Amino acid sequence: MPIRDILRRNLGYKVISLVLAIVFWIWLTSQNNSSIFSKNIDTRQLVFYNQPSNIGIISPVPTITIRIDSSSQESSVKDLVAYVDLKDAVAGESTYDVQINAPEGIKVEEISPKTVTLKLDRLEDKIVKVQANVKGEPASGYVAGELLFTPSVVNVRGPASVLANLTSVTVDVEFTDLTESKSVVRPVYFTDNQNAGIFDANPYPTLQAFPDTVEVIMPVYAKGTASKTVPLRVVTKGTPADGMEVRLVTPLPSQVQLVGKEEELEAVEYLNLGTIDISRITSTKTINVSLNSIALPKGVSFSKGTKISVMVYVGAKAENEILKGIPVGIKNIPDGLTADNIQPIDVTVSGYPDILKALKQEDISCWIDAKGLKEGTYSDVSVLWEVPSGVTMVSIPKVQLVLKASTATSGDNKE
Repeated sequence: MPIRDILRRNLGYKVISLVLAIVFWIWLTSQNNSSIFSKNIDTRQLVFYNQPSNIGIISPVPTITIRIDSSSQESSVKDLVAYVDLKDAVAGESTYDVQINAPEGIKVEEISPKTVTLKLDRLEDKIVKVQANVKGEPASGYVAGELLFTPSVVNVRGPASVLANLTSVTVDVEFTDLTESKSVVRPVYFTDNQNAGIFDANPYPTLQAFPDTVEVIMPVYAKGTASKTVPLRVVTKGTPADGMEVRLVTPLPSQVQLVGKEEELEAVEYLNLGTIDISRITSTKTINVSLNSIALPKGVSFSKGTKISVMVYVGAKAENEILKGIPVGIKNIPDGLTADNIQPIDVTVSGYPDILKALKQEDISCWIDAKGLKEGTYSDVSVLWEVPSGVTMVSIPKVQLVLKASTATSGDNKE
């Protein structure tokens, strides 16, 4: 058959098909923002709402990928929030739904992952010492003295499981080629009890130090000069304002370095800073102490750069609080016995108001140890307990424990 006839056969259908193809192509090319071609992919860092003040996140937090309908308004995409609601969250590992707060005009097609598993821990405070990572040596003919830190301790707040391995914070100092004493301010960082670095669960900080910087006096002396580090002592007089109490009085630093003749230094065991008046004080206060007010033996002086102050920590007095409905568990029930449930109890605890405010029922653990007991009813059984750091158990009632023989299960074989 001639090619001309092949081309002419069903010519009407071919023309219609060509016209439809052209129309379809024009329509496709006009849909530049259509979801037929693509979906906008965006990522968001997860946000946490209603996180309890005494709970911290100690596991890595994934980035959330969000697929958005491409017809959504681009100007509103930046306001999109991926979040997890941590209301009533407690310490432990749990899985939470990822939720999206989408502004008007944004159509979310899909999120990934839809759930996240988080490990949470109770936040606590711990006072730890400051130590130094020292590098280098002074110039020839000079020696380095003992470092002095202000403050010599810092308060670290973080998850209990992380604080358990924390014994100090560290600062870096360098003596290379120094010929005189030097005072520097350095940020602290964290190492565990094996001196390995403790890193935060990105991007949420695991540990926070208060303060987070420390002043370091780096004494440098000519060889042949004697030096001695001695502790500081201070006494107080008066009483703080009503409803307040002094929680701690501490010199900053806790010790200083003296220089002079060796025989003169031997007689100095400590330095007395005198008496600090705390009458009617209402808040934590730092009191500077003049070096001229401190008596030193003849020929003895403070190392260069020495500064002394006294920190008086003041806060509201401890209070009592009754916590109602605390569950009582039963541990170590002997084989062959069962125990009746024990009714929840009311306990009285004591602590500073800021600690008690964050305290929850689940922070108090109460239980009875049934180890070695036999079947029977036991009255006035002492309840064992565990409370968070900073909380003291004031009173806890005794309870009744009933142990019974276990009944045979339906799966037992009968003769």
